[in-house]
Amino acid sequence: MRRRIVLFGPTGRTGRVIAGELAGRSGVLLAGRDRVALEAMGQQLDLPVRLANTADLGGVLLPGDVLLSCVGPYDEVGRGVVATAIRCAATYLDVSGEPALLRHLHHAAGPAAAAAGVTLVPSVGYEYLPGQLLAEQVVRRAGGAADRVEVAYLAEGGLDAASASGRRSLVRALTRPTTGFHRGRHRQEPVGARRGRFVADGRRWSTISLGGAEVWSVPARHPDVRSVDVHTGWFGGLGPLVGVATRAAGPARRIGVDRVLDAAVASLGDGDPAGLSVGTSRFVARARDRDGLVIARAEAVGGNPIVLAGRLAAGVATAVADLDLRTLPVGVTDPVTVLGRRPLGELAEWAGLIQR
Repeated sequence: MRRRIVLFGPTGRTGRVIAGELAGRSGVLLAGRDRVALEAMGQQLDLPVRLANTADLGGVLLPGDVLLSCVGPYDEVGRGVVATAIRCAATYLDVSGEPALLRHLHHAAGPAAAAAGVTLVPSVGYEYLPGQLLAEQVVRRAGGAADRVEVAYLAEGGLDAASASGRRSLVRALTRPTTGFHRGRHRQEPVGARRGRFVADGRRWSTISLGGAEVWSVPARHPDVRSVDVHTGWFGGLGPLVGVATRAAGPARRIGVDRVLDAAVASLGDGDPAGLSVGTSRFVARARDRDGLVIARAEAVGGNPIVLAGRLAAGVATAVADLDLRTLPVGVTDPVTVLGRRPLGELAEWAGLIQR
């Protein structure tokens, strides 16, 4: 019997895409704090709704529920949502791309979830499911010789359709330390600590290091891999300047510059939803041996990043809800471990992620 899916934050840009994908399915509940928007969405999609904010989410969740959180910025509200999921014995999923939340999950919430027998599966959308899937493939193709895995997220258009909360999440991702995995250990570092170059669809991309779920999931699945690097090419030639700016983020936070940026981004509001119909997402993963030679490579392409994120998350939530709760690993895990490489690959293809 399918477990109930509780979509928390369905009225945001990504949440709307997810809710649309879940429409018509049984056992789905939309939960959020905007009564007008929530009730209108429930009527449009013929799904039940429940008014709830972060503080009273515990009154909505039941043991065994699959909670899919789309409420950001995650460093502002995410920890409370995770704590509530653990307390209520609900399986937790999110579409967060914020490295700070990932660090909190692995260092603090993960052990608590494991002790409680609860499963936490972060980053099941655009960030960072495609990279985890491709990283798994290149490590396997390398046949045990992979020493370093590098993943790149590359987007052409469509990002201007992001919501205000999504842009605020980006500000937080850029102005707070991220986590890298080098020489067999995790360490904090600024975004843009390293530059890179990747080729996708015959085009060369300049990238900067970002950190992501891969720095946790790949070493956990493949202990022989000693380094994992996750990059973004969103900023193009401005990447080096972004790297310089992130190094100054610590002092800037101390004098409140990040709060000014946050307020400025929030004041812009949501982007034009028409932008969801355009844009291309590209992903590259490669494995290097101990001599630094590329020994395996994988590439994939999808459509608009926000639409792809929503379809991926909806697919993962549905698949996880169909699993026997007793078969799930507890603590922090990843979608490859939970669903398996081949089923996850089929799900990603359904969502629009095409491997090349």
